This record gives sequence, structure tokens and C-alpha cells, in this order.
Amino acid sequence: MVLIEPDVSVRDALKLLLKGEGWQVQCLDDCDQLVAAIQDTSVVAVISESSLPGCSPQEVFEQCSKHSLPVIFTGHDQSLQGAVDLIRQGALDFLDKPFPQSRLLDLLEDLEQRQLN
Repeated sequence: MVLIEPDVSVRDALKLLLKGEGWQVQCLDDCDQLVAAIQDTSVVAVISESSLPGCSPQEVFEQCSKHSLPVIFTGHDQSLQGAVDLIRQGALDFLDKPFPQSRLLDLLEDLEQRQLN
């Protein structure tokens, strides 16, 4: 799992949550290391803040699509239409911050089940 989150406290909380559920997590604070991070064949998804400095959601999609990696976007400054557009463009989902942790875990569990089948 690659987690791109510029806010240290949010990044640390999500990392703790995901690791507690048994996920291996590589944390990034921006997109600069995304290309290198997704070269790892154990990466199953990317969770990304939707409004990263210097990196658009489309750039995240572009890099992830090269490796057939699903993307879950998070954020608090997207309009409803912006969130819908991200999903239409291929995001697995958009989670508006603050979101229930269970929602993220449910998405990841569903993703894991799909990959097993």
C-alpha cells in the first residue's frame, strides 16, 4: 500500500490504522517518490490526498494505471462534482475528510477479495 498524505498527523494516523490491520504501508508526503514506490510488486493500491502540492489527481492516475493499481482519493476541498469526476475517471472511491476509518477498511477488504478471486 502506498499512502500519499502531506499532513503528518493524518499520515501517521492512517499508517497506524493500516499497519494495525496487517497492511504494509509506504508513506509519502508528495508525488515525488510515487514512481519509485509503485515499482514494488507488493503494492496493491494507492491512497492519495486529492489536492497535493505540485501533483494533480490525473498525474496520480497516470502513474498508477501503468501498473494497474487502484487509487482511493481522500480530501476535504473537493466539490461533490469533483469527487464524482475522480470516480468516473477511475478512482476506486473518494473519501471526504474526516471519513470513518471503517469506510477505508471496507474498501480495502473489498479490494483484497476481488484480487483473490
